[in-house]
Amino acid sequence: MANEDRNKILQQTNGGLDVFVHYLGEDCKKKLFHNPFREDGVPSCHLYYRSNSQRFYMKDFGDSDWCGDCFWLVSKLCELNLQTDFTEILRVIDRELNLFIMSEAPAFHVARPRLQRVEIPSQNRTIRFDARFKDFSQNEIAFWQSYGIGLDILERYHVRSLSSCRFTREDGSGFTIDGTWQFPLYGYLFNNGEGIKTYRPGAKFRFSRAGNVPNPYMFGYDQLPERGQHVFITGGEKDVMSFAAHGFAALCFNSESSRIPEAILKDLSMRYQIIFFSYDCDETGRRESAARVSEFSDRYPVRCLILPLKGTKQDKDVSDFFRSGRTAEDMRQLISSHLSHH
Repeated sequence: MANEDRNKILQQTNGGLDVFVHYLGEDCKKKLFHNPFREDGVPSCHLYYRSNSQRFYMKDFGDSDWCGDCFWLVSKLCELNLQTDFTEILRVIDRELNLFIMSEAPAFHVARPRLQRVEIPSQNRTIRFDARFKDFSQNEIAFWQSYGIGLDILERYHVRSLSSCRFTREDGSGFTIDGTWQFPLYGYLFNNGEGIKTYRPGAKFRFSRAGNVPNPYMFGYDQLPERGQHVFITGGEKDVMSFAAHGFAALCFNSESSRIPEAILKDLSMRYQIIFFSYDCDETGRRESAARVSEFSDRYPVRCLILPLKGTKQDKDVSDFFRSGRTAEDMRQLISSHLSHH
């Protein structure tokens, strides 16, 4: 049945070309185009057709991890396993492109994949949004408070609770994300509310971004103290606020593998004695922390601070560190121990 549905999807999407256009934009039909899901300074991607498999494939000459057909693309963006989750991949394509191959009626609208588009100014692909705000519920307050994050921190970092958010693309198509009791919806707001990154903890598709957001993407930079002993570059927005709630300066970029502008590091080095990279304690986070220190240690006072966590999904970042009951004093002792051994 999966093979039959796969073939139907290929037939109705011009060999998968329509799927690539849906996620990558019309520019992917050009001979070379930017990869909108990573910081692609020059056009380095192209699509090509294989007659033996009767489908299109993508190849990114700037990053060998980006290579495959439309099913591979969806598996990468939605963090699904191409082998074990193939039926779910087909369902995602069926829903997103309204093909109705696997369902007779339109499915409930879904959010975009976890990987976020990197806005490239020359492409002018800004997505419009209409956010519906509401007060934080008691359950939502308890969620943030489990990390030590109170309403004062949420207000300081321009975080709102949303009942829904509608996203509209340039061609008029779009999708809506609703907050529910099981999957509440939050919005990180930028530039006086002109830009947004939405967050649904626990949901399969957790993040979407639209409007006028920083380029490159940064969170927490505007809230940093003017000067201090330490500043942390961490993995995500919740981690930034967890640090801040316990008295530590922090900021994050789009992801742990994002390229960090030297201008930002130079600015931080003039304001803080030490710049700590403190990413997730899993294999990726450890690797990227070490890579950033290796990249910048000859020019800036950068260090890598690995938290004493298991590295599992539930115990890998600074938010988990504080949620487990550890305190600001525990963090200070960890910093002191690190510095005394280096």
